[in-house]
Amino acid sequence: MRVEKDEWLSNALGMSSWKVLGMEAGTSPAEIRTSLLDRAGHGTAFFSAKIPTRDASAMTIATRAGFFVVDVNVTFNWDKTANGVFGNSLGGNKMTIETASRDDTLAIEEIAGNCFTFSRFHLDPAIGLDRANEVKRQWARNACVGRASIVYVARQQGHVTGFLAVLENKSSEREDAIIDLVGVDAAHQGRGVGRALSGMFVEQWQGRADRLRVGTQISNIPAMRLYESIGFRVAETSYVLHAHVKNGALAT
Repeated sequence: MRVEKDEWLSNALGMSSWKVLGMEAGTSPAEIRTSLLDRAGHGTAFFSAKIPTRDASAMTIATRAGFFVVDVNVTFNWDKTANGVFGNSLGGNKMTIETASRDDTLAIEEIAGNCFTFSRFHLDPAIGLDRANEVKRQWARNACVGRASIVYVARQQGHVTGFLAVLENKSSEREDAIIDLVGVDAAHQGRGVGRALSGMFVEQWQGRADRLRVGTQISNIPAMRLYESIGFRVAETSYVLHAHVKNGALAT
């Protein structure tokens, strides 16, 4: 088991944040608790972990150690044999999908800071809405200033109504293109903006990367239906777990 400091998330959440990696059945709950408390000291700290849904033994140990399940992450791979249905217009209200410019950064941040409800941060009541929104706002800003390979925006009547950020992950085996973050202005959700952005991703990257991927939460049924409708298929599922330490003790 490894516990690594997440400096970016620590800054975004305003508290010491850590990733717990490699939790396995052989690790005892007492060992996990000691490791968390040692890193938190007498202050406040946040810990997260991911465990494949097939690993019931590791899940049992993690929950006994003080973690709780906040989410189930579903990872999809695009299936080129599927007949996806895309879209790029909203009736008489024309929509364009194009590469974002630096001038779009503030609009993208504003959307990201207000449009999410299903992220693991939003689903954790101990984090709170303001902190959860700030995480997404900073995530989107980082995408715009260089973290993402490209950011697409949906534009209607001159206004940005949605965005999609793409990451590339290259290894000796393959090159993946990943939808890292996608957000649609709350007033335009359910109107085809997310579908058009996701369709642009598939059209632009299916010939450039070996594999197209996206992840979402099992609670986000609209997103799961959307991805399946444009040709994505479930590839992996993982429990997402959080633990909080306050005043030197694990919160319950």
